[in-house]
Amino acid sequence: MFSQASVTLITMVSPTKYWQMQILSIGEDVQLKHRREISRAKDFFKIQFPHLSTKLTLSTEENKQVQTVLWKTFRLDDDSYQRAIAGLCLRCYVSHRIFITCKTIPHIYNLSAENLFKYTDLLPFVLNDDGKALVILDSEGKTQHILNHHDGTTRPIAKGGEFFSVEILRKFNPNLGSNESLDNWTTRLTRQNEEIKSFLWEFGLATPSDWGLLCKSVPRSLSGLISTEDYEIVKAFQTVYRQDRLKTRQKGRYFKPTPSQLQEMLHLLQQENIILSPNELIYHLKCIAEILRQDWLYRKTGITKTVSIEVYDHSKNDYFPHPELPDYTDCEPEEVELEKLQAFCQELFEEVLYQTIGEVIHQRIEELKKSKGYKNFAQRFPEGLRLYYQENISLSEIGKLWGIEWTKVRRIMQLKNFLEVVQYQTEEVFLDKLLPSFNKSQLTRICHEPEYLKNIAVAIREFSWNQTFKAAKAELVSGKKQMKNSLFSQTIRIYLSDSSYAA
Repeated sequence: MFSQASVTLITMVSPTKYWQMQILSIGEDVQLKHRREISRAKDFFKIQFPHLSTKLTLSTEENKQVQTVLWKTFRLDDDSYQRAIAGLCLRCYVSHRIFITCKTIPHIYNLSAENLFKYTDLLPFVLNDDGKALVILDSEGKTQHILNHHDGTTRPIAKGGEFFSVEILRKFNPNLGSNESLDNWTTRLTRQNEEIKSFLWEFGLATPSDWGLLCKSVPRSLSGLISTEDYEIVKAFQTVYRQDRLKTRQKGRYFKPTPSQLQEMLHLLQQENIILSPNELIYHLKCIAEILRQDWLYRKTGITKTVSIEVYDHSKNDYFPHPELPDYTDCEPEEVELEKLQAFCQELFEEVLYQTIGEVIHQRIEELKKSKGYKNFAQRFPEGLRLYYQENISLSEIGKLWGIEWTKVRRIMQLKNFLEVVQYQTEEVFLDKLLPSFNKSQLTRICHEPEYLKNIAVAIREFSWNQTFKAAKAELVSGKKQMKNSLFSQTIRIYLSDSSYAA
């Protein structure tokens, strides 16, 4: 197993994130994201952290120190203006994490979600801060107030008009026992944002599972849609399934009933003269759950986006599968876990790739600084990446811009080696971060079967190769001057845009 020390990623953050804010500019029919530099946040940061403001990147410890100082000033300082400006720096910082989180949400459920909506559809719900107003919290830390710096007066922000970035800061406390970072806190609250959840519900996403719905009380409003027999089935389900969860104090995901639980339910139904097979019981439970889901969606959003999976035949006095829908089969728990792992891997991979690119860029700059022939070009390395991956300019054209031969540009950039180092480090860190997500039996097997870990490492290399590095390498060797759109190229552009290396 790779040692923790050899693969631990040093997350580096540009100080500019504390004075550059991700904002929305509303066009005729589209939301455009861009950064705005907040001059008073920049001036405040330079005064508070003179030794850090000129650095290209902050280490994890430096970043944590900055956030702790800013948070204490925002929440505890006697000077209202100091509180507001410290909060403004933090508002700038969280705006970047809000934006990144919205980008990942379509991937959490499945790839088809991208066809339903774009991440830009989510931004207006949570990226509602333009950095123009000074905002503080009241003495109880509950209500947002606009501060008038000229006369020191404040006015409360009307309910519904609060800044989401300030709401994140209001609920965050770095001094609590948990070690949750501001980044993770922002990601979690963004995903739990009520407006984003309502938006997802309209597509039938992020709704409770069938078994979770069946554990709830059946609304009286559905009495005309659910027969007496269905009520008995729900009653039997709740008697067995819900009581088992209470006895075992089980929390979290609701899984499909076990065969023994189904047998207990069938036994209770037999006492009510309802005779079903296990498969028939599952079918009836899922039909009832679909009705409950439509009702749940209607109460949450006012509309339903699902279609009943069964129809009632009056001539036969029975329910039958909807003829216009494909056969419905429930996902087994293993399939559900696999889907969750795939979504987790996709999100984790993109996060690790982003962070690794930043780390390797920093490493390359430091290496060039130590070289005799190219130290004067060390700080131009990010510019070279931007010209190559964003402006689509060839190495020879970069050489003309820099006034040097293209062979020297090639030695400065070493694009193939840069790609290979990013690939190697990404795979190592990805594996290191993935292992904690494995269950106890998998971890035990890893400890006792070296080949099992070797197979996992091989699978990760194949995954990362197919995700981005195969396409990225093809872009390097291609003689055609075409836009580079591999995940690797896109991530470089995003990182350079987010960092102090941006043009």
